[in-house]
Amino acid sequence: MKHRRSFPRAGVAGIAFACIASTLACTTTPLPSRTPLDPADPRPEAWLRAHEERADARSTLRGALRLSLDAPDLRFRRPQRLALRRPADLRLEVLGLFGQVAAVLVTDGVTFQSYDAANGEIESGYVTDDLLWRIARVDLAPEEAVELLLGAPLPSAGASVAEAFERGPGGISLDLRDEGGRLRERIDFDDRGRLADFVQYDANERIAWHASFGDYREHGGDDYAFDLHLRFPDVEAEATLAFDDATLHADLADELFALRRREGSARP
Repeated sequence: MKHRRSFPRAGVAGIAFACIASTLACTTTPLPSRTPLDPADPRPEAWLRAHEERADARSTLRGALRLSLDAPDLRFRRPQRLALRRPADLRLEVLGLFGQVAAVLVTDGVTFQSYDAANGEIESGYVTDDLLWRIARVDLAPEEAVELLLGAPLPSAGASVAEAFERGPGGISLDLRDEGGRLRERIDFDDRGRLADFVQYDANERIAWHASFGDYREHGGDDYAFDLHLRFPDVEAEATLAFDDATLHADLADELFALRRREGSARP
């Protein structure tokens, strides 16, 4: 993961994705001391396996949300609409004061298009390593953003549970390390086995991003977190996404993830 400390100016479309995949951020704080779990406790492997099964079952999402963003050079409060589909299809609409579309960003992880209502123009191109950073100050690939918004981040390939700890009343906290012993993720579950926190570490075992999940609501036999708080320590920013509506397993047409100008109109 590349860490960029300069802050290029972002337009409305940039603010858009800063909304979504966002500005996962905040300063790094020491983790509180944790009490090791009994090695015979069956929950670490069982709950992690259950989370992976739930995550694998989630492939699409359509929702409406309110985004609050705080970054060193930007504060943003705006309603959003989004649609996404694994592995990297994403559509984000930033809404104006009266519900009109102010900006749109779509990407399939390979190409992208963005629309800014201020000038009526569509920008398009191939996704580069710095695309989401450039337009939204987010050091994430589209597929990483999709996984987070689905509430379904998964451990890195080759990572396994190295240590397990108690987390509050009834919850557990897991440290996952790769084959070389490097810390890759910290995954916390609440007392019902639901994902509470997911921390991704960089190559130097510093926090790359930290996602917190809350306000779980039942959805077709599954629980989905309607509140998502995202932090990126390296850029000292954070975002809160509060969903007003969310539909998992939505039937999404391919046309949602491409912008086309209407005949005789500057608008897509």
